[in-house]
Amino acid sequence: MLADESIIDRDVCAELVAFIIENHRDIQEEPISGHIRDLFAVFYDAHGIVGTYKYDQFYNLLTYISDLAPGCLTFENDIIKGQTITDINTYILKLLYKQIGKNSQNFTTISHISSKNSTNVRESDDIDGSTIVNEDISYMEKNGDDDLENLSYGNDPNDPKDDLSRLYSLINFEAAEKTLTYENAQLPRYLMKRLNEILDTVPMSFQLGKERARLTETVIPYIPVCQSPEHSMILAQVAYISNNKITSLQWSKLPTLEKDSPELIQCLKSHMHYVPNIKPQTDLSLGDCSYLDTCHKLNSCRYLHYLQYVPESLITQVIKDTERINETQSRHIPLYTHGSCSSVAVKEILPPQWIRCDVRKFDFSILGKFSVVVADPAWNIHMNLPYGTCNDIELLELPLDELQDEGVLFLWVTGRAIELGKESLAKWGYKVINEISWIKTNQLGRTIVTGRTGHWLNHSKEHLLVGMKGNPQWINKHIDMDIIVSTTRETSRKPDELYGMIERMVGKHARKLEIFGRDHNIRAGWFTIGNQLTGSCIYEPDIKAKFESSTQFKNSNNQQNNQNYSRNTDNHSNGKNNNNHYTNNNHRTNSSSNNNSKRGKSDFKRSNNNYSGNKQSSSNRVKHDNRGVNT
Repeated sequence: MLADESIIDRDVCAELVAFIIENHRDIQEEPISGHIRDLFAVFYDAHGIVGTYKYDQFYNLLTYISDLAPGCLTFENDIIKGQTITDINTYILKLLYKQIGKNSQNFTTISHISSKNSTNVRESDDIDGSTIVNEDISYMEKNGDDDLENLSYGNDPNDPKDDLSRLYSLINFEAAEKTLTYENAQLPRYLMKRLNEILDTVPMSFQLGKERARLTETVIPYIPVCQSPEHSMILAQVAYISNNKITSLQWSKLPTLEKDSPELIQCLKSHMHYVPNIKPQTDLSLGDCSYLDTCHKLNSCRYLHYLQYVPESLITQVIKDTERINETQSRHIPLYTHGSCSSVAVKEILPPQWIRCDVRKFDFSILGKFSVVVADPAWNIHMNLPYGTCNDIELLELPLDELQDEGVLFLWVTGRAIELGKESLAKWGYKVINEISWIKTNQLGRTIVTGRTGHWLNHSKEHLLVGMKGNPQWINKHIDMDIIVSTTRETSRKPDELYGMIERMVGKHARKLEIFGRDHNIRAGWFTIGNQLTGSCIYEPDIKAKFESSTQFKNSNNQQNNQNYSRNTDNHSNGKNNNNHYTNNNHRTNSSSNNNSKRGKSDFKRSNNNYSGNKQSSSNRVKHDNRGVNT
């Protein structure tokens, strides 16, 4: 049944018919694929129609055209895809246009219209406060109804260009963008421009991921640092320092000193302070030590060092406030669940798991698959280090490709090993997608200017390569930056901020593995392996069963038994040596007493005590050693 003709704008109807005739192929192909909502957006956006023109009005216009010429448009209403046009009969549409085009003197298409033609805005075409830009002279009016057959894409008979030139003009999008307008744009070019605009638009998922992290992430206790140098110098006068630690303050002097520095006491109760550690050898004219609290010559260094002072009451208060905030955070159940498990609100995080092993000889198939892997190899940087290192070949031969079907791998590298690390990632099947820089800061929160590594320049940062395997769709992107600013701690210890970044990226319940870890790397939700760990602890039953049946577990038990046997044997031999030592001491003591009869009483008592002590100690050792051997 025909729609109410009183609400149909015949000018828009004629333009829509011409638009469909000229662009019928592009309408049915990607990216529109016949979707009526996409056609609605492209048609009215290309014609400059903005405002309150509704989709329902556009759909009614299409049905009106279909009712006028039955068979020209075939519709399909799918639950998933929505309303689409599955077939366009251009022959029937051209016949329809001959009838309605004669009654509409003005219409607009987005193809084959000269940019030299002037345009005007007709107030009578205003629809809900918007206007329609119409050409005074259209291609159809200029060439007549008989040229409707030439409306197909790229068939302008008046175009002097050859086919190759016209083809190049169609695909040369960069040159066309500079002069692109609604009037002179071909539909593919217009769609390309819209596609670029869409790609430049930040997806809402990025904002939702950040908002979820803000509402649900655990808050870490934080105490602000006082930036007043006057407060630090005052505290240096009233602080009791013993063994490079502040034991107490002379609170009785603070009210007097506060007259010169207002709000000193209040600042002490709410801020962390760094107090100058002035020693007899300190020369204030030399300034701060470059190493500060990491200085190896703290007791003899002439440069100025600092001690941290935080009142116990402030620490207690900050911890209570943080726990209260985290309790509130834990109650949030995010509606945005991308990258999270379905039971994130009730599922508990696994306790820490770790295995002490030689990573170079470990069977990685025992561990299964992980969403994320962190590796901190001990690269050989040709310097004296307090820990062992691995050569490049050993690291390249690690079968890290067995740990993931798809996921992310974070690889710590030194300046020398950056390219080697990239080669390793490529060998394991990863593509380097980013590089995170750890900017190291010192005790005072300033960037380090004097490092202990680097052959040519002092290194004040470290590099973390990020490799991706496969195409994981569950990763949350654009939440954190690619820079970590954090203070240094023990040698080779990396910043804890990385763990939070990873958990926000892959989710707290994802399986996470850290290779070459140490005791301080053990944490809930993570599996850690390395030769500097203490013992082993596994909670996952299948992993535990595989590990206990593996050769590594049997070899480690045999090695431990051999160590116990060797220790008992050494104790037994030491017991025999102690007995011989006891006999020799008796002989020497008796000989000494006979030959030195004139020795004083004190010397005699001391000699006697030595004799008794040796006898008692030796007898106890013999009993203990015999008991160990029997066991």
